[in-house]
Amino acid sequence: MRTLGHIITSAGIGGLSYWRFRCKKSAMAAFFAGWLIDLDHLVDYVKAHGMKPNWEKFNESAHEKYSGKLYLPLHSFELLALFFFLFRGEQRKPMRMSVGLSILTHLILDQKCNPGRSPMTYFLANRIHKKFDAKRILEPSFALIKEGKYKY
Repeated sequence: MRTLGHIITSAGIGGLSYWRFRCKKSAMAAFFAGWLIDLDHLVDYVKAHGMKPNWEKFNESAHEKYSGKLYLPLHSFELLALFFFLFRGEQRKPMRMSVGLSILTHLILDQKCNPGRSPMTYFLANRIHKKFDAKRILEPSFALIKEGKYKY
């Protein structure tokens, strides 16, 4: 999903958070967390193209084609679980629920908007295990190939 879609979705989650908890801080955190997670694309951009700014290449959002690597350190279900673990307690509940829902929504929307990718793509441990090798990480799932929903 493109950044604008994440901004709109995160604004909705932020609004829902404010309606539920009446906490401006958790609503704003949900809004920002839901789309600022995409800042990790900068890591992939720099690895692929260096520090030279090029909006056309950055907007392409396919840096793995150039570098052969897919890092995206913030796009991770493990980090979401770690966030939930660290923000325990009744006082932190609005923040935990709001930001957690925003990040979870971001990851699920990315998965749904990239149907050729294996669900394992969004697990940092999987990317580490595959040494961030984009070809190995982005292999289309066998089920999609079998159903004819993925074309090479």
